[in-house]
Amino acid sequence: MSLTRQMNSNTQKKILFLSSNPKTTKYLRLDEEIREIDAGLMQARHRDKFVLEQKWAVRPRDIQRAMLDINPQIVHFSGHGMGDEGLVFEDETGQAKLVDGEALAGLFDLFADQIECVLLNGCYSEVQAEAIAQHVNYVIGMKNEIGDKAAIEFAVGFYDALGSGRSVEFAHKFACAAIRLAGIPEHLTPVLKKKPSTDETTATQHLAPYQPLKNEATSSSKSQAIEIFFSYAHEDEKLRDELAKHLKILQRQGVIKAWYDREISAGTEWAGKIDVHMDTANIILLLISADFLASDYCYDIELTRAMERHAAGEARVIPVMLREVDWKGAPFGKLQALPKNAEPVTNWENRDQAFTDVAKGIRKAVEELTSKK
Repeated sequence: MSLTRQMNSNTQKKILFLSSNPKTTKYLRLDEEIREIDAGLMQARHRDKFVLEQKWAVRPRDIQRAMLDINPQIVHFSGHGMGDEGLVFEDETGQAKLVDGEALAGLFDLFADQIECVLLNGCYSEVQAEAIAQHVNYVIGMKNEIGDKAAIEFAVGFYDALGSGRSVEFAHKFACAAIRLAGIPEHLTPVLKKKPSTDETTATQHLAPYQPLKNEATSSSKSQAIEIFFSYAHEDEKLRDELAKHLKILQRQGVIKAWYDREISAGTEWAGKIDVHMDTANIILLLISADFLASDYCYDIELTRAMERHAAGEARVIPVMLREVDWKGAPFGKLQALPKNAEPVTNWENRDQAFTDVAKGIRKAVEELTSKK
């Protein structure tokens, strides 16, 4: 039974899947993309909240008709993009026809009261996403070329997250992590654009397709908590535990939620869990020591990803100097380190004073990030 026929239409979010692959353009595996999306939604916890409608080989006129007939809340385009020139649709003869961002934005403006999210899964579609985001709360586009495999991984991860009841922002991050988990170096290509002056909290709640379960956090303080990720070498676990104790008051106040790899439960793929939390954290703490710099995983994987997110403005990276080591020329070398004067914690006569100084610095960073929300 297809997903569309299975669903109750009273409380559904309609997803309109638009595909275009004119015969004069490079072949794309669009059938595999929609098949994987449909299969994922069929298995989702909230599968009865979504209905998937498909329109293939679409022409500009077909988009207008589909918007009128289907009244979707989520619009997904899969095909080719040409940057400033526009997205590639088809004309009456099956040839490529470009539609620019302003034209698409004008169409979506007419349906702004119902469209909650637009996903443009085509190369160089960030330009169109920027234009559409002037009218729609959430729009995802690709800032560079994106390969078939990465596009499919992103789409599947995105709808898996939505189907589990997560927000668009979480789904975007989750889908980027899915690309990375697949070993594809394109996880920074999908970018999320937000409508200017939109109340993000209200918009996220509006899109959520279900009521939270009883065991899920519902208080505003918890939902606004800043997520902190600890990147550290296991040789420094005792020092990490001491720092966690000094941050506990922030957790009790609902200001932060801390995560590190000891939170991974038995039987879970540890690398995948680390990647997901690395990609969703607001603050990434680098606990620096000789063991950290010597660890291939800490240095080549976690540090590299942390600096990528820092450069993209997606996370605040804070080096915390635990033990004496020569870190001149390290990627984090230009960042303000803790504790005061980057003096390693183990050099302080009173380590509680050192960790208190670190905790105060982290609290200040949390307050700055919270004020921007």
